[in-house]
Amino acid sequence: MSSLTVNAVQRSFRIKLVLLFLAFAAPVIFAYLTYYVWPPQSRINYGELIQPTEIPDPMLRNAEGKEFPLSKLRGKWVMLVVDQADCGAECEKKLWLLRQVRLATGKNMDRVERVLLLQGLGNITEHISKQHPGMHVLTGADAGLLASFSANGNLTDHIYIVDPLGNVMMRYPKTPDPAGILKDINRLMYVSQVG
Repeated sequence: MSSLTVNAVQRSFRIKLVLLFLAFAAPVIFAYLTYYVWPPQSRINYGELIQPTEIPDPMLRNAEGKEFPLSKLRGKWVMLVVDQADCGAECEKKLWLLRQVRLATGKNMDRVERVLLLQGLGNITEHISKQHPGMHVLTGADAGLLASFSANGNLTDHIYIVDPLGNVMMRYPKTPDPAGILKDINRLMYVSQVG
């Protein structure tokens, strides 16, 4: 066998050995790059998950003055806002956002309810009720009920998600991204066995 043929065989053997090494090393290199160079996101939800807390069920009153227990909404996902009866500009912005997110759920719209839980005394202004048909405006929240909503700052700074079993389990910041809320709601409804 000539030295030229031996060199060709050795070169072919080296190339095969390098390719074999790369085939086994590629997953390790890829894993290293994805973890250290392109790190995974720490969470997939937009809202802040909070320790699920069962909401007490005091007898509240709706906008018509009729008794309305929160347990009436069990089996549905609830987007809830706590605010004052005068419902200023920030409150109206949150209510508009809730309406838009619920509409954007499309065919799952019937699985989502909206609640404005009023602190203190007073009735909501009539134009709020007209602008947000189907939203539950509830009064008569006592300290025990309000304590179940954990807050970073003021209760009125957040939008809360209540699961179909009646547990507060997620909250959103004062000026949330509607697309983030919609993505969370859709994901929750997709994976949920209830509601």
